[in-house]
Amino acid sequence: MKKRVENRGRPSEQPIEAPRQFTRVYDDTIWYYDLDKFDKGPYLVEMTDTTYDKLEKLYEKLERLKTPKYHENGRKKRTTKVDKIKMEITETAYWKEHYKLFPEDKPKKRGRKKKF
Repeated sequence: MKKRVENRGRPSEQPIEAPRQFTRVYDDTIWYYDLDKFDKGPYLVEMTDTTYDKLEKLYEKLERLKTPKYHENGRKKRTTKVDKIKMEITETAYWKEHYKLFPEDKPKKRGRKKKF
């Protein structure tokens, strides 16, 4: 004869422990979560696709060159001719890399055709 087991009454209160540290792997990114460090979302996103790395580095370099520099007393430093040349070179390299990755963004050539 089988003994009948019934689940009656209030269930036992055992706290369910969710992991505080975990990672989620997507197609080309790895998202690292640590709910003790940052509870709103991932604290680190690692890109495994390297096609846009050079473009990102050039963009960061361009933004770093565009930010003004300051003296110790708080006055703004002048933007010299050398700094402007560095900005132009970096910007042309950035757009060259951008058009290599996204050829559909290249602007159309306007004007008359050159005669040879």
